[in-house]
Amino acid sequence: MRREQMTPPKLSPVPGSERRSRLIVEMTRLARKAIYGTLAETFRTCGNQGCRCHQGGPKHGPHVYISYRGPAGKTTGYYVPKAAESEVRAGVQAWAQLQQILQQIAALNKERILPPKPKK
Repeated sequence: MRREQMTPPKLSPVPGSERRSRLIVEMTRLARKAIYGTLAETFRTCGNQGCRCHQGGPKHGPHVYISYRGPAGKTTGYYVPKAAESEVRAGVQAWAQLQQILQQIAALNKERILPPKPKK
């Protein structure tokens, strides 16, 4: 007895599915380095009264900090060491890009679930 192979029926592509797939790949890449928060740079005076920063000279810095809203809803943050500054900056930028991609995916999902109304 000979068996015939069945081929699955061709499905029509979901609108935006290829774009959604590309966005998800990009989202995964960004998620590996994303850091939540906002960067701030500060300049400070030191504790040495004879230092130039107390005599009208330039203050010390910039010192980079990250601030974010913590689980209790309060703003918190941490100091970013110089050695980690470029990686942290890239992580904060990746977080922003990640948010944009999520908005695009949400719009595609909305279009898929709620097709546009026909124009009159």
